[in-house]
Amino acid sequence: MLLPQKQKIHYLCRKFLTHNKMKKNLIGAIVLIAALAMSSCGNNEQKDKKEKEKMEKTEAKAEKPKLPNRLLIIVDPQVDFTTGSLATAKGPAAMDYLAKALKEGAGKNYGWIVVTQDFHPANHCSFVEQGGVFPPHCVQGTEGMNVYPALQEVLNDLMADIPNIHYMQKGNLPEKEEFSIFQNEQSGEKLRTVIGQEKFEGIDICGIATDYCVYETTKDLMAFYPAKQIRIVTNCLAAVDDNDTKLADLMKENGIKGIEF
Repeated sequence: MLLPQKQKIHYLCRKFLTHNKMKKNLIGAIVLIAALAMSSCGNNEQKDKKEKEKMEKTEAKAEKPKLPNRLLIIVDPQVDFTTGSLATAKGPAAMDYLAKALKEGAGKNYGWIVVTQDFHPANHCSFVEQGGVFPPHCVQGTEGMNVYPALQEVLNDLMADIPNIHYMQKGNLPEKEEFSIFQNEQSGEKLRTVIGQEKFEGIDICGIATDYCVYETTKDLMAFYPAKQIRIVTNCLAAVDDNDTKLADLMKENGIKGIEF
């Protein structure tokens, strides 16, 4: 049956509009599905990223096992006591050996390393010019006060695995001689606090000079820390006088063990 012209036009318009509406709905649905897919993809990527980061952190923790609860005190391993103005005969060899041992694994035995340093003003009372018995040494701002280069290089490398490597100074007052780090008011208090807080299962000592600063450091440590938990690294020492037995006698009298790296 033929429709009147107006009805025909009206019918075609409705058909056109319905068709366009369906088309728009279809396009809208496609856009919505695509948006949801992209959102899901983004969420998955973010989730994957978080999972990856979590795994990396876990792996990093696994690669860095807990360090032993021991402290190594390296006494005055400085340029002036090895190759400088107050050089000890065995100083360079002892510090080279210490550097090699730490590099090859001895450093893994310690959670803490403390390096002590003479840090003298130019007019220090221990200098001959001021009435003392020693030539000027380890003067602030000079090359001689620095740590022996081969050892310093290894200590720099160890910092990636041992965050607690610290340098402590003594002998910084013109009128006061300080052979032991514990004789310095500020540094001594800091180190005593660390030892008290960390409750180390043991403390090992090495460095220069056996008959002066190593001896005095050991003796002062014994005043508040059990001698049976102190050890001396005997192949990483250098003395001013190789015939001096003060440290050996102290060790024997108090049951302090000697070890070698």
